[in-house]
Amino acid sequence: MKATILVIEDDDASRQLVTYLLEAAGHRVLAAENGALGLGLALAEGPDLILCDLQMPVMNGYEVAQSLRSHHGWRVVPLVAVTAFSMPGDREKALEVGFDEHLSKPITPETFVSQVEAFLGSSFHAPPGAA
Repeated sequence: MKATILVIEDDDASRQLVTYLLEAAGHRVLAAENGALGLGLALAEGPDLILCDLQMPVMNGYEVAQSLRSHHGWRVVPLVAVTAFSMPGDREKALEVGFDEHLSKPITPETFVSQVEAFLGSSFHAPPGAA
């Protein structure tokens, strides 16, 4: 079974790479280029997982996390920061505002899908050998 994964990322190349990797593994990907659009998609579509950059225009990732976690009726799903913010304290700050985990950029394409699938239930995992 494939998962619906929302990718909120303002960098076109990063968003395209993540989308490609996840779609190649059989997942449905929704993409947004800023936090405000991502928040709207999250509330409208109810994805199974959200991957979100932290530094974006319009609404940053911290604001997305706070808005989702405080929104009445929001179906809580794993919310993972995928960001270049990897200094001491950055992970803790992301977790404090509502992220479930913090993955550092640059991503490693060979292991990214398995890292992401670790946040999904076992029914969403790609079959062995899927790239």
